Amino acid sequence: MTTSGATAVMFRPRTVGEAVEMLATAHDAGRAVDLLGGGTDLVPALRSGERRPGAVVALRRVLELRVRGAGADSLTVGAGVTYTDLAGWSLSPGLALAARVVGSAQIRNLGTVGGALGSARPTGDLLTFLTAADAEILVASPRGPGRMTLPAFLADGLAPDALVTAVRLPRPAGPQSYLKIGGRQAAYQALVSCAVLVDRMRHRLACAIGGVGRLPIRMTVAERFAHDAVDWSAGAASSSAARRFGELVSEAVSRVGPELAAGPRVSADYRRHAAGVLAARAFTRCLDAAGAPVDPRVERDVRP
Repeated sequence: MTTSGATAVMFRPRTVGEAVEMLATAHDAGRAVDLLGGGTDLVPALRSGERRPGAVVALRRVLELRVRGAGADSLTVGAGVTYTDLAGWSLSPGLALAARVVGSAQIRNLGTVGGALGSARPTGDLLTFLTAADAEILVASPRGPGRMTLPAFLADGLAPDALVTAVRLPRPAGPQSYLKIGGRQAAYQALVSCAVLVDRMRHRLACAIGGVGRLPIRMTVAERFAHDAVDWSAGAASSSAARRFGELVSEAVSRVGPELAAGPRVSADYRRHAAGVLAARAFTRCLDAAGAPVDPRVERDVRP
């Protein structure tokens, strides 16, 4: 494989075990290694010369990475599962909502869960949802299988001879919503995103905001407010509670640092305002006493 004049060794494993062995071999040989799944990020970077690995491990033939599973209390999604695979998955409606508004149809057909974790973009749709869901990252290495919390994975990364095999998250126990502000179509990258997950069994609500910091952030103060504001016997909350929830999210976002670079379309004040609006809407769609339907569209009418 040639990358901007340099030749990289291409490995094509068929199992996770082979992939780990090939990663270790390349690492021991002193080669920088990139993993190739859907290729939506890596292939353009190779063509432009931005990335020049000494080896590439192509994972498309590893069927183990493309499995989805359900246990009594959890869902497991393989690192090779695409956004298109997730978009119609009834077992996780919130994850399906997030997957439906990722990029274009071509990106959804190619892009994978592992790729979303590897790129760790501040505005990544899947990353925002997984942050709210308290997802756990399953990994494989020469030392055997392991697991990491999502915050630990994002902060510390993986050992160079390890790879992500799957993501594990709790089975839904209530309504879920995912909203984002992009352009006029879902194909646009999110400017600000919000995931809200309700757990009616444990009387909890989780909320994560993406696009306001280097990584999606949990809104812990707003979550504590929701615990007391929701009528858990009815699974509903008032419009005033939704407004206050949005205000608390805006206040939390105003204290986030370091902020992302501001531009003519996306100032820090706009991000703060938009986060609060999205949070209030997602809260309402999950807990509206009138039963407002969950809407996966890209939000447009958000003005300061």
